[in-house]
Amino acid sequence: MKQWFKPFWLAVQFFTRWPTPQYEQVDAQDMGRALAWLPLVGAMIGLSLWFVSLLQAWLPAQVVALLILLLWVWNTGGLHIDGAADFADGWLGGYGDKQRALTIMKYSRIGTGGGVAIGLILLAKWVLLTELLQIDQAWWLVLIPLIARIGSLVLMVSTPYASENGMAESMFRFLNRKLVWLWLAVIALLMLWLQPGLVLIIFAWMWVRWILVRTLGGMNGDGAGLMTEVLEISTVLVLLVLFD
Repeated sequence: MKQWFKPFWLAVQFFTRWPTPQYEQVDAQDMGRALAWLPLVGAMIGLSLWFVSLLQAWLPAQVVALLILLLWVWNTGGLHIDGAADFADGWLGGYGDKQRALTIMKYSRIGTGGGVAIGLILLAKWVLLTELLQIDQAWWLVLIPLIARIGSLVLMVSTPYASENGMAESMFRFLNRKLVWLWLAVIALLMLWLQPGLVLIIFAWMWVRWILVRTLGGMNGDGAGLMTEVLEISTVLVLLVLFD
C-alpha cells in the first residue's frame, strides 16, 4: 500500500513545501508517475486557500486576499512563479535566439524581466483575489489551482520538449498521458456551464503555448510554471467577468 501511494507523496514533496514521507530510491519513472497527481495536489492547495478565505468574516477583503496570497506562495515555495520569472528573463534576453533564451533561463539569478514578472504576478493575484472575495465566489479557490495544473499537464503531453537534458525531461517522458486526458475530460465537464468563460481559458492556454514554441521551440519546466501562473490568473479574471 505504501508503494502504491509513492507517486502521490512524491508529487506533494516536489510541488509543495508540505511534510511528506522520505524515499531512499526515486527514479525518473517514479517522478513521471508523480506528475499525474499534480491536479490533486492543486486541489489540496486550493482547499487550504479556501479555508483562509473564511477569515473574511472578521477581516477586510484586502487583508484576507493578502493572507491567501502569502499561503499560495508558501505552499509551492514560489516554484511556478520562479518558472515564469525564468521565462521572462529568457524571452527578454534571448533576442529571438531560442538557444540563447534557454541558456539564460538556466541562470540561477533573476534578471530585470524576471523581477518585473514576479512583481506583476503577485500584484495581479492580490487585486484579483480581493475582487473574488468581494463577489462571494471564494469557493472557486479550490478549483483554480486544479484547473491550472491540468492545463500544465496538457501542455506537457502536447508540446515537444525544448531543453536538451533538462531536469524535467525524464519526468515528462514517463508521464501517464491517458490520465492527463482523463483529468482534462473531468474538468471540462465540470466547467461546461462557464461558457464562454471556458473559451477564454482555452485561449489563454493556446496563447502561452504559442509563446513558448515561438520563444523556445517547445516547452520545459519553466514553461510549465508559466502556464500554471497564467491559467490561475486567467481563471480568476473569467470568474470576475461572469459573476460580477
